[in-house]
Amino acid sequence: MSSSSSFYPAITVADAIQKIDYNQYLLPAIQRDFVWSHTKIEMLFDSLMQGYPIGSMLLWRVEGKDTQAQRYYGILKKYRERFLNRSEEISVKGIPSFEVVLDGQQRLTALYLGLKGSYAYHEYNLQWKDTDYSLPTRYLYLNLTYKKDEKYNLEDSDDNKKFEFRFLKESEANEKEENNKWFKVSEILGIVGTSQLNAYYKKNDLTEDEEAQEILSALHDMVHMYKLIHYYLEQGGDFTRALNIFVRINSGGIPLSYSDLVMSTTISGWMILDAKKEINGLVDEIVREYGFPVTKDFVLRTYLILYNDDIKFRVENFTIKNAKEFESHWQEIRDAIREVFQLVSDFGYVPHTLTSLNALLPIVYYLYISEKANGFCKKVGFKSDREIIKRWLHVVLLHRIFGGQAEGVLKVIRDTIRKELKKGTELFPASTIAIRLSKTSKSISVDDEFIQNLLYTQKEDRYAFPILALLFPYLDYKNGDFNLDHCHPISVFNEKKLKAKDIILDDKNRDYFIDWEYFNSIINLQMLDGNENKSKNAKDLKTWIEDFKPNLKNHYLPKEVDLIDFPTFVEKRQELLKGKLKEALTL
Repeated sequence: MSSSSSFYPAITVADAIQKIDYNQYLLPAIQRDFVWSHTKIEMLFDSLMQGYPIGSMLLWRVEGKDTQAQRYYGILKKYRERFLNRSEEISVKGIPSFEVVLDGQQRLTALYLGLKGSYAYHEYNLQWKDTDYSLPTRYLYLNLTYKKDEKYNLEDSDDNKKFEFRFLKESEANEKEENNKWFKVSEILGIVGTSQLNAYYKKNDLTEDEEAQEILSALHDMVHMYKLIHYYLEQGGDFTRALNIFVRINSGGIPLSYSDLVMSTTISGWMILDAKKEINGLVDEIVREYGFPVTKDFVLRTYLILYNDDIKFRVENFTIKNAKEFESHWQEIRDAIREVFQLVSDFGYVPHTLTSLNALLPIVYYLYISEKANGFCKKVGFKSDREIIKRWLHVVLLHRIFGGQAEGVLKVIRDTIRKELKKGTELFPASTIAIRLSKTSKSISVDDEFIQNLLYTQKEDRYAFPILALLFPYLDYKNGDFNLDHCHPISVFNEKKLKAKDIILDDKNRDYFIDWEYFNSIINLQMLDGNENKSKNAKDLKTWIEDFKPNLKNHYLPKEVDLIDFPTFVEKRQELLKGKLKEALTL
């Protein structure tokens, strides 16, 4: 079927809502999740009431045999922050034709949530749980009373709102307040025409309230009378053309992630499983169980690394052929991804300290290709392999080799792993990867300057964890039995407390005692297990050593541990740490 396109006559908001209910407006798999805040929806309704244009939509008409060529999704009917922001797939069997929303999804969803759905957002200071207590269900209401006093005059507000729309809990809407008379916006759909408006006024004691009548009449006309929804219709079954149009019109506004584009190819290629449901389900599971901010981009990058020679993240590298291969091995791939996130969690990483998700892709590739994913985190036989991977991960994260365009370094690492496994290598080839990277701009070799810079890393820095994990590899990171602790308590490093300890600052020692570079950096940090941390608490280092008698060598502590000797402590501990770090960073 040939393609043609043109502007079509505008329709009312009520017509658009009806089309959504009858699955005449559907979303392509390429569309994003709903992202609008409740305040943005409220502003949209105010704009419509004031007669402001809200932009034209772009629709793609699909009919006949073309309706079965892709997967389609309905407009979101209820929104629950974090827990329900994705549309469900709609079976189009029996629907002879419909229009696919290429541009306008956010606005249409906002209109539906305000007029017929609900919006639940997180209650401040409560736990994130999918309950009506933590995320109370709210409906859109319109205040039928203008607030005339200076404090509440909406016409004087910075956002130029003229009408007060607000998502409220039903209990809030029912509260009796002098300045509020809340009308549930969804009720307007059942009030059509002047006679029904008048009946509503009479039933709700509004016959003498001219202000309320004026506002309600304006809402009625906005929904039922004025044709405010303008749209441009693309006709024809050419999905590639529709995709190209979508890409072009989404080049502005919220940046369009390539994952939103390539997901459509993946979904088209999966014949048995629902790719969108499977991939999003895995993402949700990882976020829920481990907290790492993984997105579908990570899963789709895995797809490329496993099945495409060119791993650049662009649309043409995602083919239907690869998608079918991806689907046929989905369970094994899913297991490898899950195992890697369990693994890095066992290493002691948390969202704050895992500075690059891309660093995990080679590990996923290794577990998948070597067929080790099943039980890799637990089996005793994989212990040596786990230790090699842990050290390798610490090192590459500290070298920050995955910053910027990561495709080049990922391909080098991927290809090196592949070659080594073909040779029969049984362990993760960390040393070979290091040798291969040394011939690129992403070398992970170390020199004195690199190590010195690591020593100045501050306690709060995201990179403090891998540095200390390399220095203290024997702690129980899997069960979280570790703590970053100052050797000399940070609380003593101020002039008043130093003076109380008879430490007089002069030109020779001042910098050591007042510069955070020394007393809050790796130079004055150690990793303690639970028992050590309890014994240390905020004790002076000298007192703790006398009482607890830790192994000074294991903690890289010189003999000069009295606070007054801190300048000497700094110089000597630097040398101890440099030697260990040089050894640990050399793969």
